[in-house]
Parts: sequence; C-alpha cells; structure tokens
Amino acid sequence: MNRIVRFIALPLGTLCASIAHAEDTCKVINVSWQYDECLEADRKNADARLNASYKKLMSRFESSPEPELTKTNMAAAKESQRAWIKLRDTTCPLETTAVAPGSQAYSQVLNKCITRMSLERAAYLDAIAPDGPSDVVDVAKVSASASQRFGDVVARYVTTFGNPCLNVQLLAPEGNWRVLASKRFCSFEGKSFWDGYASAVFEDHAFATDGLHLTLSLFELRGEREKRLACVILIQNEQIKELKCGAPESS
Repeated sequence: MNRIVRFIALPLGTLCASIAHAEDTCKVINVSWQYDECLEADRKNADARLNASYKKLMSRFESSPEPELTKTNMAAAKESQRAWIKLRDTTCPLETTAVAPGSQAYSQVLNKCITRMSLERAAYLDAIAPDGPSDVVDVAKVSASASQRFGDVVARYVTTFGNPCLNVQLLAPEGNWRVLASKRFCSFEGKSFWDGYASAVFEDHAFATDGLHLTLSLFELRGEREKRLACVILIQNEQIKELKCGAPESS
C-alpha cells in the first residue's frame, strides 16, 4: 500500500510544480516554448473559470423553492452546456485551417480559441446567475441602461427594478458584441447593499471620457440621514476599474 501511495504522490507533486513553473514563465517570455506554456496555462485557467461559472449557475437553480422549476432549469442548463462544448470543440479547429496540423502554430491557435470562447461562455453564465440573492436578470425588468464607446470597445451599464446592484460591461463591436469584461457592483466599503445598508441606490448615471460617473445614495442601518456620494467607475485600457467615491455631499 505504501508503494502505491508514493507512486500516486509523485505525479501530483510534479503537476503542482509544473503549474507554478508555467506561472513564473509567463512573467517574462524570452523563447517560443515559454509562449506555448503560457497559452496552455491560459486555456486551463479559462476552463476552471468556466466550470466555476457553470457550477454557480446550477447551484442557483438548485436553491429555487419550486422543485419543478428547479428540475426544468437544471435540465435546460445541462443540455445547453453540452451543446455549447460541442460547438466550441468543433468551431475552434476551423481557426487552425491556415496552419499545418500538429504544428506549434496549430496548438497555439487552438488554445487561443478555446480560451477566448470559454471566457465568453463563463461571462454569459455569470450574467444568468448573478452574485446577489436576486432573481435572474430579465430584460423586462431593466430600469435604466446606456452605452458609450471607449476606443475600440463599448461600455454599457444596466440596472433593474428592485435590485440595487449596478452591472457594467465592456463589449467588442467588431467581435459580434462579445463581452470582454463584466463587473457587478453590489457593495460599498465592504458592506453588501442587500444586508449592510437600509437602502442603497445608484443615481445620475452619466458617461464621460474617463468612465461612468454617478451618485451613490446610502442610508445606514442605524443612521437617520441619507449619505450621497459622487462616484466614478474608471474605464481604462479595456478594463473596468473599482468604484471610487468622494466625501459625502453636504445636505
């Protein structure tokens, strides 16, 4: 039995060392094999992100108080995910048609495609299963939405009735409007809008050249006065930055 344990432990240790080595390699790329390792590491990370998003979606459906709805939604999610995986695994080889099968370029193109599609799918699943304990995002419940171009990308925000969270996304107009980045703002100073405040509302949304400017209106659980903060979500280098707010406005 001891021999078997030692035999199993060796590959596991080697695997961990390989992952750590790949992460270090990607910091500074000097030769082509390092680039290959980085692309493979990106693909594995994208797969892990996709699996986490899918599990979160299934967990959200499973927590529904209606058994029949839970069964229907989970079955639909499983069927959709199986179909999507087949789509990804049959679509990405199309992007390799300009390179020789089995070549270094072949694996590079394939890994890039799988990584890109997996991250897009993860973002899609995340939008169906939001982090807050609210219902699924429904177009019919959108209370406010607007967009603006920032260089090669388009930024948009969405708010929904009965939900204090703010959704901000970056889209690629030249890439069938795929989601490049997505961030959900549901807290301030470490406290959730759901249970950390008596009330929390984003107001006065307005895009500017540096990002999305807005006002955050808060009522503390034990406070009697409203606190209004001038805030901004910077959009730079195709990234959505954190929410930054100034001092409370004088009433």
